[in-house]
Amino acid sequence: MEQSEPLTLKVMRLRQPSSLAPAALGGPVDVPKLLLPMALTQSLVGEPFTGYLHVLNSSPWPVRDVGLKVELQIGNNTFTLHNTAVSPLASLAAGEFVEALVEHTLRDAGTYVLTCNVSYSLGTSGEPASFKRSYRFPALQPFAVSHRVVQMDHELLVECSIENATTGSIYLSSWQLNCVDGLISTPLAENGDDNAGSSLRLLKPRGCHSVIFRVSSSRPKESEDCDASSDRARLQQLERVGSLALGWHVPDGSSGCVEVHQVSVKPFQAPSLELQLLSCPRQVAVEAPFELVLEVVNRTPNVIEPKVVFDERLMGSARVLGALQRPLPSLEPGSRQQLQVQLLVTVPGLHGLQGISVWDSVAQSKSDFGVLCDLLAF
Repeated sequence: MEQSEPLTLKVMRLRQPSSLAPAALGGPVDVPKLLLPMALTQSLVGEPFTGYLHVLNSSPWPVRDVGLKVELQIGNNTFTLHNTAVSPLASLAAGEFVEALVEHTLRDAGTYVLTCNVSYSLGTSGEPASFKRSYRFPALQPFAVSHRVVQMDHELLVECSIENATTGSIYLSSWQLNCVDGLISTPLAENGDDNAGSSLRLLKPRGCHSVIFRVSSSRPKESEDCDASSDRARLQQLERVGSLALGWHVPDGSSGCVEVHQVSVKPFQAPSLELQLLSCPRQVAVEAPFELVLEVVNRTPNVIEPKVVFDERLMGSARVLGALQRPLPSLEPGSRQQLQVQLLVTVPGLHGLQGISVWDSVAQSKSDFGVLCDLLAF
């Protein structure tokens, strides 16, 4: 018959009760903690996890070399929160106990596993023994965030829509945009609100709140290096603005700060290769060849070797007479070159002329231009 363990392990979750309302940006109120079973708690990303562990000698005899090791794992990451196994308690008398508090901020969404290893020695023989208990709990994102970025001259306006992703109500207590090096953000106050970036907003499930930031260069305006045109150019090529940090508080008392939403922006594609339509008849006869005059303009700062490419899969009923790839002479920055092409249309009707692109053999890049014009064939 299997002998029961002489030691009893209890693991509880410490939580702040909801007897007091949160103070905006004042941090959690310092009140006594509640002990909750691990199985009854839900966690949110950004929340500090605090666990209480209690090891009791429930046997009628002393237990020697009592050690406790606590690890928290998510994915491939494992964090050691407590470890007395390397220097165990020499003896734990009958009815006595040892306890420990462990803490860790939950920075990632996913399933966490809290593993508790208890080691000890049996009787006078000193034979080592141990047992393990594991507890799983999920950490969920408190918010779903979307954003849009608009460039206003040498500044950006960033609007973030923050939606409550939990099943209960939650307070949004603070919001801050942490920008990449060289940029600084300023939250814009709402009408009548003097606490831009910090005030309590109660969001019901699926409820939303929008915040707006002004993003500009972090260089002082009086600096000699401060140049609006250079700031404008940098913002046009910017890919990442920064990360959004959100403070939150739920009515049952837990609070935290989450910084997981990356604010990115699609870089503005400055005109590099431009394709202009100089001459094209608006009406053509079906199956009758007509002439098209195109002009390639090099807007880049580099010499290019352009080639006009016709993709008949995208051109629909339009057909090119001759080669589908037309190399042009090398073009210096700012220069241009014309190309005359003969086409015909095989089906009556209104057709959008598209499927024409320019390939740069130097940069190994292609520029597409969509519909250049409409052709009426009869």
